[in-house]
Amino acid sequence: MSNTIFTKALCAAAAIAVTATGFSASAQAQSRTVRTVTVDYADLDLASEDGQSTLQGRLRGAVRTVCGSYDSKNLVEVRDHGVCMNEAQASAQRASVTLMAAVKSGKPVETAMVVSH
Repeated sequence: MSNTIFTKALCAAAAIAVTATGFSASAQAQSRTVRTVTVDYADLDLASEDGQSTLQGRLRGAVRTVCGSYDSKNLVEVRDHGVCMNEAQASAQRASVTLMAAVKSGKPVETAMVVSH
């Protein structure tokens, strides 16, 4: 098996984990919750613009999934949702940059995950 085929096979088996931190207010204390969504890209040719565009769409969907919905009348939830969206988007961007750099260099990446604080 050639090195290029081997690298593509490993990259295709990898996944990007989009991670965000949510905050939950309670009467007694605030607890920190970390949510993770795995974004599969094994079916994408990340060397192509179409593949990269599809990956970005999947990452946007993962960010929405990680942060979920919120009650727009609850100011704490509105604030927490905004924090979650910012952290999840930053995490997705870092994961995307890591993955695309690996694709361009020909080095496999099994997971690109950054936990935001």
